[in-house]
Amino acid sequence: SAGVAIVVAVAFQIVALTLDADDNVIERRVVPRPYPTREEAVTAIECIVSTFGVAGYEPEGDFWWATTGNGETRVRFIIEGV
Repeated sequence: SAGVAIVVAVAFQIVALTLDADDNVIERRVVPRPYPTREEAVTAIECIVSTFGVAGYEPEGDFWWATTGNGETRVRFIIEGV
């Protein structure tokens, strides 16, 4: 073969991005546990965002978002293959 490596994601990780008022990422934090399937990562995110005051899913960007009750902390959750 021509040395083309096909990389298969064997696990998925959740990344929490803390945003400022202008949607700039001010902190990137990986949730320390890898999930074997995307579905398990989705379930974990839904559990996490349920602890926030306001939360939802943005299908166009394929991410979840959450804000604290006072709206000061805004977090975006994404799933990455690892």
